[in-house]
Formats: sequence, C-alpha cells, structure tokens
Amino acid sequence: MALTTVTLPDGTAAVVHTEGIATTNVARHGGRTGLIKDVLHHVDTEAAVMGCTALRQASTVGENVTVEDKPYGLYAEVRVLCTAAECREMAEHCEKVGEPFVDAPAARAWALAKASADQEARDMVQERADAAVMDANLAVLRQSDPDADRLFRPGIFNAQLDASGRDIGLGAALEQYAAAKRDEGRMDRFGALFTGTTDNQEDAFLPAGAMTEDSR
Repeated sequence: MALTTVTLPDGTAAVVHTEGIATTNVARHGGRTGLIKDVLHHVDTEAAVMGCTALRQASTVGENVTVEDKPYGLYAEVRVLCTAAECREMAEHCEKVGEPFVDAPAARAWALAKASADQEARDMVQERADAAVMDANLAVLRQSDPDADRLFRPGIFNAQLDASGRDIGLGAALEQYAAAKRDEGRMDRFGALFTGTTDNQEDAFLPAGAMTEDSR
C-alpha cells in the first residue's frame, strides 16, 4: 500500500492510502467482482496492521474500488483519504526514506477533489437545515405580522434552494421586509427570521442605517 501526504484546502494534514492490483488473469481472481474483493481484502489487512479506522471502513465498500481496462488486463485500485496522525507520520517517513510513489500527484489531486466535494455536500446539508429553520420562523411571523404575510410565500427559503440558482424573489422580499421593519422600529422581527441559523445572513439584506440586535 502506498501512502501519500496531502494538505487539504482547510489546512488539514492528511494521507491518501492507495491499494491496487494489476492482473493479466482476471479469471484467477474470479472476474471483476472477485478482483474488487481481493483489493478490499488487502485494504482490510492493512487496516488491521496500521490500526486505521478510515481503511477499515473503506474495506467494506465495493463502490470505493475503480477497475480499469489495461492493455495487459485489469487494474483495480482504491484510494482512501485519512486524517489520522499516526498514518500521517508514517506517510511522511515513507516519503523521506522510500521510493517515490509515481502516482502521488494523481493521489493528491484526487484527495483535493474529494475534500472539495465533501465540503460542498456538508454545506448543502447545512443550507437545507438553515432553510428549514427560516421557513419555520417565517410561518410564525406570518401569523402576527401582515408584512411578513404579504411579502413571503410559505416555504420560500427551501423553494429558493430548489430553484437551481433562479431568483424567485426572495432577495427582494427580504430587502422590502427589512425596510418595512426599519421604518416600523421592529428590526427584531426581521432578525427573528434568522434565529437558529448558523450565520447572521440577515446582514446582507439590511437597508442603509438599519441594524438588528445581533449586528449591533
């Protein structure tokens, strides 16, 4: 198994574990399915030797293995991104004293792409959670505030996420609502839309000179 050091976009020191099997006799492995199982078995063995949780988890997921047709036969490979300090230390040692891993640049590129995709997925989950909170806050406000009832349709925050970047009027509604609450002296109601979310997103829609309690 090859170990490649990589620094992720957020500064995390990580390692890419790479395990592969090249074969000219696929039948000896029991076909593609058997070849994948053999790669995962190797990963599981390394997981036990290194005490690596990331490897152990990866050893049970066949979808982690890529199989490529080569002129000589097949090549099956699995890459595993790991942030364990022990694995990082071992990878640094191997890179100092061992032979250079020819696929290290590709492994690092894969790790950076995976980290970016994973972060985007986490961001989307958080955006969905925030949108659900804001829609719930809006439902409460619409019952007591005519401006909220007039300017926003129910569920508009989640609907905006489903609009694939198309503006459905949420930005304009937020700006109009903020202006109305500023004139009314009830910026607390505007701020209440965002209560319980991860960011003070209301700041982007505040009219000139207006402040919520959170932005003071």
